[in-house]
Amino acid sequence: MSYPLTPNGVKQKQTELFQLSDNALQAVAVQMSIDLKSWVFANFVVTQAQQDYYNAMAEGYRLVLGWQAATSILNRNYFEFGDVPTTFTAEQKKARTTTLEFNGNASYSPGTGWQGQASVSLKFTL
Repeated sequence: MSYPLTPNGVKQKQTELFQLSDNALQAVAVQMSIDLKSWVFANFVVTQAQQDYYNAMAEGYRLVLGWQAATSILNRNYFEFGDVPTTFTAEQKKARTTTLEFNGNASYSPGTGWQGQASVSLKFTL
């Protein structure tokens, strides 16, 4: 199901993903880590402005976003998606900033398997 690319829509999609089996969720995380842009465009309803903004991001930054989103999803932790400004002046549009904050850990033991915790937040400012 497609959701709007909004804080609520992102949370709804994550809730849907967390219903998947571990193997199915891992497959989604791999897709996200390889090409988050394509995954987002296939799973969310995006505005033309959102699509243009995402397309204009440097590929390296999009890779970082994909890896961190995948890490958060694999750990079944919600990825915080901030409010996207919808009205701005031409000068604000040039100065807008997207900030990714990430904190996490993961551990593995042959006896208990792997476990982890990830906190990911994506914020948009003018």
